[in-house]
Amino acid sequence: MQNHANQQMPPASEPRRRRSRRMKNSGCAGTIVYLIAVLGIAIVLSLVAIFVANDVFAFVTEDATITVSVGENTDVLALASTLDDEGVIRYRSVFKLYVKLKGDNKSVLAGSYDLNPNMDYGQIISALSNSASTETIQITIPEGYSIMQIKQLLLDEHVCTEQALDEVLNEYAFKHTFLQNEKPPKAGWLEGYLFPDTYEIYKGNSTVVDTINKMLNNFDNKYDEEIQANAQALGRSMHDIVTIASLVEREAQRDDERARIAGVIYNRLNNAASFPYLQVDASVLYGLGRTGGKLSQADLQTDTPYNLYTKQGLPPGPICNPGLKSLQAAADPEKHNYFYYVAMPDGSHLFANSYAEHEANIAASNRAQAQAAANAGGGGE
Repeated sequence: MQNHANQQMPPASEPRRRRSRRMKNSGCAGTIVYLIAVLGIAIVLSLVAIFVANDVFAFVTEDATITVSVGENTDVLALASTLDDEGVIRYRSVFKLYVKLKGDNKSVLAGSYDLNPNMDYGQIISALSNSASTETIQITIPEGYSIMQIKQLLLDEHVCTEQALDEVLNEYAFKHTFLQNEKPPKAGWLEGYLFPDTYEIYKGNSTVVDTINKMLNNFDNKYDEEIQANAQALGRSMHDIVTIASLVEREAQRDDERARIAGVIYNRLNNAASFPYLQVDASVLYGLGRTGGKLSQADLQTDTPYNLYTKQGLPPGPICNPGLKSLQAAADPEKHNYFYYVAMPDGSHLFANSYAEHEANIAASNRAQAQAAANAGGGGE
């Protein structure tokens, strides 16, 4: 048994060695296949990246002019499919992702645009959203228009997009001296200073600053030394004068009554103890976002900064953009003892010194209004 225990075990058989080599060979082959797969994927991704980059940055593209038509109420994102279909870009999904990442989804003015496949994405977006045109249009801003009415007029004439106009009206820091006290820019800060007139302007989003600048320059010229001197004599700032002029512009329909209505406003301002409220209907309407119509008792009790039946003194600012005659009237009001006025059907007003006289004028106005309505009804039958 001792000799048996000391016998050596036979060496490992050959077949086991051969299986080990096959396993090693199989492992090497798998590694090679994996590397080839990774390399293949890398090559495919590289090719995709090259094609995408070429589309985004237009490294190697054809030179061709492609006219793209844009309809109303369109933004850059909505044009991705059209740009792809027309051959301006190749990958609409990539274009959409680019626009979203850059935050460049701006509105596009309706019209035709000449684009080129050799334009990169940034140039395409700029051409669409910051369009300039050689086409001019004549625009007349009526006296007494508010900023909202001017804005709608420009949009109706397809001068620019709403987004481009809002950015300029509410955010652009114009450098005019008379605006320095109104800064920083905010919604409505240019109210009163966009001078009503006829302007020859270029269409396009990139020319909006120039368009509004023309109106501001015109105001600066019209607010001349005479108006400034009269304002100084009254002890009133430009802001006060423009605000009063805007009230006059909306209240007066006849030029010969502008200075008289301005006189009523000053008489009340200068006798605040007896007349704490200006009670100007046009200002109440402005606070309600309206430009006309009758005021109800509920309207007269609405809590807005422009309700001059409940707020004392002047409103926070102008309620429209007044013309030259209203600016002159506000700076040089007629001197009289009137504290009241009421409108007649023909656009004129009846003025009164006392409330009793004013009540009589109201009755006369109501009779005249009723007669005018009856005449209008009879004429229509």
